[in-house]
Amino acid sequence: MAVLEVNGAIHCGDGDREFEASIIELINRGCTRLVINLRDVTHIDSMCLGVFITAYVKFHRRGGAVHLLQTPPRIRQLLSIARLEQFLPTFATEEEAIRNLPAAGVCT
Repeated sequence: MAVLEVNGAIHCGDGDREFEASIIELINRGCTRLVINLRDVTHIDSMCLGVFITAYVKFHRRGGAVHLLQTPPRIRQLLSIARLEQFLPTFATEEEAIRNLPAAGVCT
């Protein structure tokens, strides 16, 4: 299980692949459960939605899940418009997000 802390504006479509690379690294390390803390994120572009979807698919296929933490209202609205909130649930606290993850392997 990993908690990924992100902040500021995330522009996956502008060649900034740090966010995507972090998720790929966790997958390669064997993580199956991920919580992404979006509390300090001010903006995401549409390409980031694709990164969220890819993360969901890869973790789900391994019996795990991706949960979002403290998602700002503007990003929650974007997830709702894209109908992603049903796949990427948002939780108010880290404890709640972790508690609702399926029991699965750990990352090393």
